[in-house]
Amino acid sequence: MAGKIRGFLGSPQGRDSLLTTLTEGLSMLGMVLTYRLAANTGKQDLDIYVIVRRTVAFVFPVILMGAMVGLTRFVSMSHEPGRKRGYLRGALAWVLPLGVLTMLLAFLLAGPLAWMVFGSYESAPLVPPLALMTVGISLHGVAYGYLRGKPAVVAANVVQLMVLAVAPCAAFLLWQDMATVLWATGIAWTLVPMLGILPSLLAPVKRKMRSERSELLRYGLPRVPGDIALGALLTVPGYVALRTHGLDVSGEVGFGATLLNLAAAAFSPVALLLLPAMAGKLAEGAHASMERHIGRMTWLVLAASVALTLGFELLSAPLLTAYLGPTGAAYLPMSRIIFIGALPFAFFNGMRSVLDAYFHTPRNGVNLMAAFGVLLLGSAFHLAVPTPWYTMGVVLVLAMCWLGAATWRDVAFVRSELLRLAGREHQGLRMVVVIPDREGGAVYADSKEQARALAANGCEVELFHLESRTSFLRLWRARKAFKRMLHQHRPDVVQVHFGSVAALFTVLLSNVPVVVTFMGDDLDRHAVPGLLRARAGGLFSQVAAFFASGIICTDEEVKGHLWWRQGDAVVVPLGGGGAGLAGTLAYVRKVAMHRTVAEP
Repeated sequence: MAGKIRGFLGSPQGRDSLLTTLTEGLSMLGMVLTYRLAANTGKQDLDIYVIVRRTVAFVFPVILMGAMVGLTRFVSMSHEPGRKRGYLRGALAWVLPLGVLTMLLAFLLAGPLAWMVFGSYESAPLVPPLALMTVGISLHGVAYGYLRGKPAVVAANVVQLMVLAVAPCAAFLLWQDMATVLWATGIAWTLVPMLGILPSLLAPVKRKMRSERSELLRYGLPRVPGDIALGALLTVPGYVALRTHGLDVSGEVGFGATLLNLAAAAFSPVALLLLPAMAGKLAEGAHASMERHIGRMTWLVLAASVALTLGFELLSAPLLTAYLGPTGAAYLPMSRIIFIGALPFAFFNGMRSVLDAYFHTPRNGVNLMAAFGVLLLGSAFHLAVPTPWYTMGVVLVLAMCWLGAATWRDVAFVRSELLRLAGREHQGLRMVVVIPDREGGAVYADSKEQARALAANGCEVELFHLESRTSFLRLWRARKAFKRMLHQHRPDVVQVHFGSVAALFTVLLSNVPVVVTFMGDDLDRHAVPGLLRARAGGLFSQVAAFFASGIICTDEEVKGHLWWRQGDAVVVPLGGGGAGLAGTLAYVRKVAMHRTVAEP
C-alpha cells in the first residue's frame, strides 16, 4: 500500500492532486482568516462583509455564463494549442462586455441596489466595489477554468491562492474602512487572473474563435440558471431574514451559509480533478475505468461529508469562539442549524463534476433549480406567516437535503450507464428516432425508411411519433410519453427528423445527446404560410440547432440557412442505403459515444 501511494504521488497525476489539495486547503484557510479579520472590526462590519461575499456569489454566474466548467471541459478535450486559446478568447468575448455593463449599472443605480442588498440607501458607496469584486471573480473563473484544462496546474493554483486567500486577507490587514477593503479586493481579483492568462492572450491569433465561442455558449448557457440558483441558495435566505428580522439575523444566516460554502470548498479538489479526468475518459471511451473511479470517489466523499458534519456539530462552540472571539457566540445557534446541510451540500460539491462531464444537458442545474424551488416555498411561507428567527436556517437545510439526494440519484444513474456503455462499445447503438407525424402518416417516409435501415444494420431503434406540434395539451402528454420511452429504452442517442417544434421539443427534454436532421423548410421558412408560424418555426429550429449535440443537413443549401454552427454541421443525404446511411450511422455513433464531433 505504501508503495502504491509513493508511486501515485510520484506520477504527474499524483503531483497535480497533491498540489491542488494543498492549494485548496490554503485557500480555505485564507477564507477563514478573512472572516476572522472582518470580525476584528466589529459584528456590523462582519455582517456587511458576509452579505457582500454572498451577493458576489449570487451575481457572478450571470457574467460568467458557465465558462469556468465549459473551459475546463473543452480545453482538456482539445489537443491543438490554438484551439485551446480560441476557447479562452471566446469566453472573454462575453465576460468582458458584461463586466463593463455591471460596473456601469453599479455606479448609476448605487442607491437602489444598496437598499436591495444592505437594506439602506446609506450603503451606496459599497455597491461599486461590490460590482468590481463580482467582475473580478468572473475573470478568475475564466482564468482558472482555462488553466486547469490546459493543463497548467501550477499557474492555476497560484491564481486560486492569490484570489481566494492572499488578496482579501491583505486588504483587511492594510485598510480598516470597509469600502476601501472592498475596492482593494476587487482590484486584486481583476488583475491577478488577467496576469495569469496574459501569455495566452498575447500569443498570435491564427484562426477565428467563432466555433469555440459558440461551443462554450451552448454548453454554458443552459447551466446559467443552475449557477444562479446555487448562488441564490446561499444568498436569498439572508435577504429574506433581512426583511423579517433585520441585519443581525441576516448576517447570522449569511455566515451560516458561508460555513456551508467553506465545508463544500474542502471537496473542491475532488471536483476540480474529476472534471478534466472524466471529460478525457469520455473522449477516449474508457467507460469501465471511469465507473470504477466514480464508485470509489462516491463513498470517499460521502464518508468525509459525514465526518465533517459530525465534527462541527460536536465542536462548534469552541471552534466559533476561537475563530471569531467573543462575537462567535452570537453566530453559534444559527450556524449549528445550517451546518446540518453541510453533509448533502458537500456531497453535491464533490460529485457535481461527474454530472457536468457526462450529461450534455445541465443536470446539476436542474437539481439546483429544484432545490431553489424548495427554498422559495419556505421563504414565501416565512414572509407570509410570522415564524421564529431560525426559520430560514431550517428552510436552507431542507433545500440542501433535496440537492444532495438528487445528486446521489444522478450519480448512480451515470454509473449504471457507464457500465452499460462499457459492454456495448462495439455493439449496435440504441437509438430513439423522433418523427413529427402520426404513426401511419406518409409525410416522413424517407425518415422511416432510414430508421428501418439503421435497425437492419445492427442498431436498436425505437420510433417516437410526435403527432401534434400545436396543441399544448397534446405536447404535454407527448412529453410524458417521450420521457417514459427514454427511461425504458435507455438510448445512446436521440435523432429527430425535421427542426421547428419537433427539434426544440426533443432538445429540451432529452437527457442523452440529440442529433437534429434538418431537411429544408424547417430552416428556410420563406415558403411557409402565415407570418407567425413561419417566424416561430424558424426560430425554434435555430434554437434547437444551437443546443443540439449534433447537426445533419440533407444538402449544402439547407446547411447554408443555419445562423450558427455551420462548421459543426455535416451534410448527409437522407435515405435508407448507400452513403447516406453509412454517413448517418458513423455520425450518430460519434455523438453518442461523447466523441468530439467538430475537431478541425
